[in-house]
Amino acid sequence: MTDPLLESFWARGAVEEWSDVDQAVAAAAVVVDKPIVVREEAFLATEPVCGFVATLEHAHLIMISPTASRTFRAFVIGHELGHVLHRHQEHAPQSAYIRDVIPDLPEYKVERALARGMFSNAYEHEAEVFADALATLIRRHRGRPSAFRGVFG
Repeated sequence: MTDPLLESFWARGAVEEWSDVDQAVAAAAVVVDKPIVVREEAFLATEPVCGFVATLEHAHLIMISPTASRTFRAFVIGHELGHVLHRHQEHAPQSAYIRDVIPDLPEYKVERALARGMFSNAYEHEAEVFADALATLIRRHRGRPSAFRGVFG
């Protein structure tokens, strides 16, 4: 069974022929009907994760580690978009449990702490596959060949 939210996102990508990740972020915000804000955060440079998404009441906030690499930036953002579009935040019972036990703890801190040890679960795998598919779509619409085509498929 396919997800109408994901189908809508991929259909927009095919029609709009995105050539960079920021176009995909803008389209995803329309599809999920909530702003998606991307910020580079210096504190992530020393953290064991490259990025994370915090689902707030009025926006999704994607925070990524600062990088000079456009390719790395695009892939990390794509991974976090995968979490948003697959609605992983709706499937986090452990996060809800912790918020019940410690209600004054901000949700993004709970999710950040939980994400640190979860690099091989099904949600992370799904987000990685999504990021790879997004990179493929973007690469298809660029005017020049990618030097990383052999690396990223």
